[in-house]
Amino acid sequence: MTEKTRKLAMYLDQNALDMLIKKGTDAHLFALKESFNIVYSDGTLREIYKAGHNASDINASLKFTKALTNLGAVYFQLPDISLNTDDRPYECTDAPNDVFLRFLNEVVPFDKFTQPFEKMGLALYNGVKDYDCFGNDQITAMYNLRNFLHENLELLEAELLECGNERIENHLRTAIDEYRKQIYELDSQLDEFQENVKYGIDSFKEANQINSIHKTFQKAYNINIDNLKKIEGDNALNRIFDYIDQVKPKNTPSLREAHQIIFDDNERIFNKIPHIYSLLNLVGYYSDENLNKEKRFLSSTLDSHHAQLGCFCDIFVTHDQKFAKKMKVIYEHFNIGTQIYDIDILENRISLKPLYNLELGIL
Repeated sequence: MTEKTRKLAMYLDQNALDMLIKKGTDAHLFALKESFNIVYSDGTLREIYKAGHNASDINASLKFTKALTNLGAVYFQLPDISLNTDDRPYECTDAPNDVFLRFLNEVVPFDKFTQPFEKMGLALYNGVKDYDCFGNDQITAMYNLRNFLHENLELLEAELLECGNERIENHLRTAIDEYRKQIYELDSQLDEFQENVKYGIDSFKEANQINSIHKTFQKAYNINIDNLKKIEGDNALNRIFDYIDQVKPKNTPSLREAHQIIFDDNERIFNKIPHIYSLLNLVGYYSDENLNKEKRFLSSTLDSHHAQLGCFCDIFVTHDQKFAKKMKVIYEHFNIGTQIYDIDILENRISLKPLYNLELGIL
């Protein structure tokens, strides 16, 4: 539940929200608003931004923020995942249009720095057309980030020289120290980073010459996708690892040992979720389709973000069956009580079909 009221917190996946907009009415939205606290996240905002960007029409985005407004939706933001704390998501009741505008101004400009790194996984699915350009994009992004930090540092230093307020000066000095620290750390890693990128690109290029890496990986571990997909229900994740350990060649490394982060009790659960989600895609467990396509790969990355936020909610709604299959495996492994539902919009009501309910044993 959210702090706002005692109503259950419901997270709508983008395809569920899209279905509501296309097939629902104001009455459908009102019914959800009355029964649940609807929440959304940076992942939702990213999907909304993509809708407008792909259509070259801001109105394609605004129809989603309008729906969130009509739903009385609350913005959820993950705590800093670099910190291993017990913080819950930050809740914001600002109007969705205002939250989206901040996202456009404060987050989207950083895409030029972050997306080249987010696209690295494309190489696993042979989705890179020009490996040299792909590697150069990553190196350029790192130098652009360095220049950005330097520019902001210079602005803060200039502001400090003209500032006459002691309290503001203290805040500026703290910010300046943080920028200098970030620049120092970045500079100390640049040479090694460039070497690693070049080595990685050469390795990806060679590995993808015959088959894509993920196909080679599945073949190396003797994974039968049809048999893998039969594993569902209780203790599914461990049984997936057990199955792969049983069928792999003797000298092939154990996947369980290679992915110890999943079993690290000192690591927060929501930090592990993207890792497991990517691994399930890699081994072929209800893999997302067309992961060799940039847009679809980035959408899959967003799905793992939705799954992260979902573990803080009472109910998660999605119409994507492959996504739900992977979520069920992850949530059951960590004993997460979030209920997962499929959605259908009927003429006079919304139908929610239970896909996962730990308490009722629907796994």
